[in-house]
Parts: sequence; structure tokens; C-alpha cells
Amino acid sequence: MTDFNEKDLEFVARRYRAGQYDTRKAIRKFHEMTAVPAYRRWWMTAAAAAASVVLVVAAGYGIHNWVKRSAAPVQVERPALNPYVAETHTFVYEDTPLADVLAELSAYYHCTLSAPDTDKRLTATFPDDDVDFIVGLIEQALDIDITVVR
Repeated sequence: MTDFNEKDLEFVARRYRAGQYDTRKAIRKFHEMTAVPAYRRWWMTAAAAAASVVLVVAAGYGIHNWVKRSAAPVQVERPALNPYVAETHTFVYEDTPLADVLAELSAYYHCTLSAPDTDKRLTATFPDDDVDFIVGLIEQALDIDITVVR
């Protein structure tokens, strides 16, 4: 025999009349009366599955936005060493560290300039014609090798 809960036993006790009902029949009748029809079970299952999918998508979207917001790097713009290059078409450096010069030229010409020794300082004025021309002048003046990666 199976286990019964309190509702099963209450139903049987309420409906029981001596000699009229069999306990098994009473419990079966209870299950028939309280059972959800098959078509409603299918809809309830489909609705529960749809709600679960909506919750998962909403949670994923929220987590994605939170991670995107918290992982976004804070960009601090460095002021250009020569803010008037666009107007004057010349780069002017006065006792400027070579690392800063290479960084500015890299940003201006959209390439990567690097040198093994960036401890040197530069005082010079260059036209903004060609990056190879400027790199050649800096290499001659400071006696270093500069690598240009485009």
C-alpha cells in the first residue's frame, strides 16, 4: 500500500460510511477529483518552461550589462604635446623624453614606434610630412634605432 498524506485521510474519514466504501476506492476517487487534466498539465508545463526561459534571458542580459559596465576601462586622455600640429603642420619638441615623442608620433601616424633606449631627450622641430623622414632624423640625431610597425 502507498503512503497517504493528511488530505487523503481527511477525505476518506469524511466520506466513509460503514460498509459502503472501500478505502482504495475512496482514495482513487479523491485523486480523480483533484487531478489536473492532461491538457491543463501540458499548458502549465509549457508556461513554466517559457517563464524559466524568460527569467534566464533576463538574468543573462542583466549580468551582461553589469559586467560590460564594470569592465569598461576608464580612459583618461593625455593632452597632446603639440596641440597645434594640425594647424602648424610641425612637431615641436623641447627637451622632451623620447618615449613621449614616439607615443605622439605613433598616435598621429597610426603606427607603432619603439626604440630600445627611450631614456634620451629630444629638442627638435619636424614637419608633419612623412613618418619615415622624421624617424630617420631622430635616429641620426640621437644615434638610436627606431622600429616602425604599421
